[in-house]
Amino acid sequence: MPAVILAVATACAVPGGTVNSAQNESAAGSITLDSCGREVVFDAAPRSVLAVGSEAPALLSAAGAGDKLTHYAGSLEVPFDAATKAVVEDAERITEDPHDVSYEMILGSGADVVIGTDIAAGVDLDSLAERLDEAGVQMLTVSGYCAGFEDRSTGGVSGFEQIYRDVQSYGQLFGTDQAAENAVEDMRERVAAAAARVEQGSGERALSLYVPSAGGLGSYGGESLVSKQMELLGLENVFGDVPKRYFDPSTEELIASAADKVFAMYLPTGSSALETDQEVLQALRDRPELDGLAAIEEDAAVVPLNYFYSSPGPLAVDGVELLADRLSAP
Repeated sequence: MPAVILAVATACAVPGGTVNSAQNESAAGSITLDSCGREVVFDAAPRSVLAVGSEAPALLSAAGAGDKLTHYAGSLEVPFDAATKAVVEDAERITEDPHDVSYEMILGSGADVVIGTDIAAGVDLDSLAERLDEAGVQMLTVSGYCAGFEDRSTGGVSGFEQIYRDVQSYGQLFGTDQAAENAVEDMRERVAAAAARVEQGSGERALSLYVPSAGGLGSYGGESLVSKQMELLGLENVFGDVPKRYFDPSTEELIASAADKVFAMYLPTGSSALETDQEVLQALRDRPELDGLAAIEEDAAVVPLNYFYSSPGPLAVDGVELLADRLSAP
């Protein structure tokens, strides 16, 4: 997602997915989750969850713990699956913009734990986590965002493996291990099937761009989920050697990439406000900094993709299937 979202994303605490492990600490059932290198200990399974951003609701639902989601901060325009959509619509909505979430809002929700990506923009994340912990609220971060911040650890896990481990961790935390394992097995099979539909080893180089309605273009480095989607589908990310999730490339870097394909990421609402493939194409072609990048003049070389299908949650599985359909089409 755009950089402004990344600045918030490490909601300082612990993702159900950047987990090195979730393990029983004692006979009393204490569980420790490692999120972005920060340990969070639960003496009991949380009874209520505030989900911030689009990934946490789908991760919880996949883990079989969707009923624990009581509060939601985020858009209802996300292409959730039916089960997650029902959970989100039933939750109490505290704000549409996850960037607006504050310490006071988190406490006011009454939730035992806040899980998400876009939490507390502009604050020291560790300090926020400590303040919440003192108030009796734990904080977890979706692991796919850990690579976007300095001093945060991904635990050596990247891409879809982070999604799978998030689901497994939430399953362990809420006692729904089997449902979580079944969901992970299903996602693995779907991802493998999508990759099998696309001709591998084509050698094509792909550039991913986030296309805002105003401001500069952003791109995704080797730590992003979309980079892993490209790799699965036999493409090479032109910025795959950039050790970041999201960054702002220079005009020179964009042109020099000489990409064969352009993945054009957008949001139907929010900072992008683009809704159709044609709008995305036109927005790219109106960008003077892309003059000289031949791929954007070829309709077949531009692959528009709703951002939510490349975010580090179960929707990324739908995303790789959508991309496989596009890339394998005659």
